[in-house]
Amino acid sequence: MDPLPSCIEALRVLAQTKDPNRVVLIERAIDQYLKTETGRLQRLRDAINWQKAAKRKGEDWETAKDYIRSLLHSQR
Repeated sequence: MDPLPSCIEALRVLAQTKDPNRVVLIERAIDQYLKTETGRLQRLRDAINWQKAAKRKGEDWETAKDYIRSLLHSQR
C-alpha cells in the first residue's frame, strides 16, 4: 500500500488549520512518511507542489513546502 496518499491527506488537513502547533504537526507528518519511504523526499515534494498548485480555498501549503525544501537542502 502506498503511504503517500495518507501523508498528503494528513497534510491537507493541517494546511486548513490554524492550530498553534501546526508547524510541528506538519514536520512530524512529513518525518513519519520519510521513515516509511526511504528516498521518497522528491516524490513528496512533487505531491506537495501539486497540492499547492490546486489553490484550494483555505489551504496553506507553504510550511510543508518550506520544510521539504530545507530537508532537500540538508541532503546536499
